[in-house]
Amino acid sequence: MERNTKEYTLLNQVLPVAVTSSTDATPIVMTVTAHGLLTGQKVLIQGHTTNIAANGIFLVKAATANTFALGDRYTGADVAGSGAGAGSSGFCMLAPTVILVEDFRNVVFSVFTSGTSTMTTKFYGSIGKPDVGTVANLTQNDPNFGATVSAINPYSAIQIINLDTGSTLNGATGIVLSGADTQTMYEANINVLKYLTAFPVTWSGGTITIKAIVTGNL
Repeated sequence: MERNTKEYTLLNQVLPVAVTSSTDATPIVMTVTAHGLLTGQKVLIQGHTTNIAANGIFLVKAATANTFALGDRYTGADVAGSGAGAGSSGFCMLAPTVILVEDFRNVVFSVFTSGTSTMTTKFYGSIGKPDVGTVANLTQNDPNFGATVSAINPYSAIQIINLDTGSTLNGATGIVLSGADTQTMYEANINVLKYLTAFPVTWSGGTITIKAIVTGNL
């Protein structure tokens, strides 16, 4: 019997960029010097303070060299600020791929960094949003990874195993990637998970590539 496997690239030589500020408005407008993003792409924002509604995965709208507005990743509707005031800090990057893994039981990640890297990366899974009977919830069932976790946006970091050392790393801890041109491999049990992704949650230098291969048991 042939084993069922699929390969994915979650991030491909992605270089995060530091965020300067955001507007607490509708839509949220981010100021990020030389962000390199294009209108229509999806962006991940992490570590943004005060205006925390800017954290998560969004559609890039009205991009200029140093600014862009945030839209809903499915509908493109303007994303509103949190109401707490203008935001600051954190970083943004091209959003990671979110993969459907409900037909698989295991995953191996290969994580590469280049340049002098300093970042913490976590791996996330979800069984999907609760069924509240709305069309949007049924067709857009994956959570907004990176946004605030809630009853209607449920996901969690998952535990992984370092394939070099055999050490177990709790999901909430993640992996610290530090130094020049690192390469590590990890395995996780994804039995009954539906959605899976991975991305840095802190960053101050370096690019990152994450590949994944998912497999079912024979």
